[in-house]
Amino acid sequence: MIVNVEQPIVEVHDLTVSYNRKPVLWDVDLTIPEGVLAGIIGPNGAGKSTLIKTMMGIVPSSSGYTRFFGEPIDLNRQRISYVPQRETVDWDFPARVQDVVLMGRYSRLGLFARPRKADREIAEHALEKVGMQGFAKRQISQLSGGQQQRVFLARALAQDADVYLMDEPFAGIDASTEAAIIELLKTMRSQGKTVITVHNDLQSAREYFDWIVLLNMRLVASGPADKVFKPELLEETYGGALTMLSKVHDLMEMKDFPTREQ
Repeated sequence: MIVNVEQPIVEVHDLTVSYNRKPVLWDVDLTIPEGVLAGIIGPNGAGKSTLIKTMMGIVPSSSGYTRFFGEPIDLNRQRISYVPQRETVDWDFPARVQDVVLMGRYSRLGLFARPRKADREIAEHALEKVGMQGFAKRQISQLSGGQQQRVFLARALAQDADVYLMDEPFAGIDASTEAAIIELLKTMRSQGKTVITVHNDLQSAREYFDWIVLLNMRLVASGPADKVFKPELLEETYGGALTMLSKVHDLMEMKDFPTREQ
């Protein structure tokens, strides 16, 4: 795949984020080109989720800035979709699946506009893409974790954005759901979409992503997977947690470290 790195679609410059005056991200500077499936990878507490929340403007930065399409996010918000961690959502909120997916259209409709027939058709098509069309009238709280994740992905698809930021979309789901989601993300990439995900499983990272960001409070490396997914850079990212793997072959196969949260 040919990637034009000279014209990045996402730019993060000198980004520092602090909680209670304690830095959780320090001087992060990176770019991500258009049309890649990118994984943000690092140990627990590395600031991965904080990074994409700050990029979205959900978490304020202490310094630095993010640009999408060369502009602040507020000028292009309808072109950017965010999928939060499933654990952060109140799933007891009374809403049907079809209504949750329709929320993806609101950024294009305006605050008080009602969904049109075309918007409902787009939402239905998004549900079909994630295999959830038969659950449209089901209460969101009645779904399994994997089904809820599919619905949130359908909501993002209904937005028809150009850039998708996803916070651990594979956490807590079964293998078949993960396989279905990654195939959908690869299809989105083939359509020119840019997908950026927080990911915790090194074992699948090489297979899933063509662009990788290695993060541990600061940026270790960012670039094409074949250039970044190297033993020395992974060792720098994870530190002593990788010293148990004495052979390069074991390191690259990622036997027993780290695994996706079940």
